[in-house]
Amino acid sequence: MKKSVRSGVYVLLIALSFSAPGALKGQASVNLPPGGAGLSGSAIARPNDGRSPFETFLANTDAQLASGIGAAMDRAQAAELPAPAVSRTATSRIRLVDITKESTREDEVVSAYPGIYKLIPSEENARIIKVFVFTDPEGIERRIEVYFTGGDWMRYGITYLTTNAGRSKNRVNAYFVRDLSTADKEEGSVPPSIDPFDSLKLADFITADFLGEPGEVKPEYKSIAEHPIP
Repeated sequence: MKKSVRSGVYVLLIALSFSAPGALKGQASVNLPPGGAGLSGSAIARPNDGRSPFETFLANTDAQLASGIGAAMDRAQAAELPAPAVSRTATSRIRLVDITKESTREDEVVSAYPGIYKLIPSEENARIIKVFVFTDPEGIERRIEVYFTGGDWMRYGITYLTTNAGRSKNRVNAYFVRDLSTADKEEGSVPPSIDPFDSLKLADFITADFLGEPGEVKPEYKSIAEHPIP
């Protein structure tokens, strides 16, 4: 039994010594202990522990081999672990607060700006799917309502963001958002690049792409409708 195990160790040692560099990322070669390449006549003599130099050589080789394999496996496993994803929301100074639940009455989200929706092109299916608030650098609370609309025949719909975070602070503006909408406005067959029903991705998009650092809508977004704040 000992011969079988030891033979297995030799085979593994040889495989590790001659394997390709990419077999285990970061793997160090296993070096044999000094004196292992050739044994002289002194190998017949036994030290005080009762083992011959050859048996001592085998014991040291086993220990180094186990240590080398363990270290290589640890390095390979660490290299395979993906880096944790960092949300862009976490790096922004704007902190959105989801108040959709607080804004819901009888299973319907109630808008703070009902007049603006009469000015937005809408299909028979239309509703507010999410409401966020945040505080701008001046300490004023700003509100963003996510408005989704589409026909019964459409698989994907069109999304608008209505907010009082535009350049006219005393008015609410509506913005069509291409990234949150289907590119096929007739049939709705093309999915949007960002799912507006994915709360985390939606918040990430709003803080990183829709709003600038001062808390205002970025200039590349043009208002399609405007209404006085009630």
